[in-house]
Amino acid sequence: MDKNGKIGGKVSIIDILVIILIIVVIGGIAVRYGSGITTAVESDKQFEYVLKVENVREYTVEALKRKGNVTDKKSEKNLGEIVDVKVEDATLQSTTAEGKITNPKLPDRYTCYVTIRATGKESENNYILEDSTELSVGRNIDLYSKYVKTTGDIQSVKVVE
Repeated sequence: MDKNGKIGGKVSIIDILVIILIIVVIGGIAVRYGSGITTAVESDKQFEYVLKVENVREYTVEALKRKGNVTDKKSEKNLGEIVDVKVEDATLQSTTAEGKITNPKLPDRYTCYVTIRATGKESENNYILEDSTELSVGRNIDLYSKYVKTTGDIQSVKVVE
């Protein structure tokens, strides 16, 4: 090292540290975004997911009971078929003046549990539909069929053997 801090008169220690830092950053990015998610995906699994559709009218209940295929918003990709619809009276959690929590029924409103059978991909952590929609419990998704357009929250997802 000479009096200017250069090794062999050409490269300084700061130059070496910058090169090492760049290599570490590139390695970190490769590890983070180059994960083996594509190798962990299994194709063409059939699974069922249950959507909870809340506070709907009788008309929507009847439309859901007609079943049929579910598509994406543009009706280009088939995202499954409605195979079952369970209906119960809709309730609304409220608090009384005394501080009691009650769940009174809402008149002429219903909660539907819609079971949809679909084909997609399964990874270690989730299920993915044909249009790249990730199915995970709690997620709100749109439901489009020939008879109805509504939204619901995913309650469960399971692989069908």
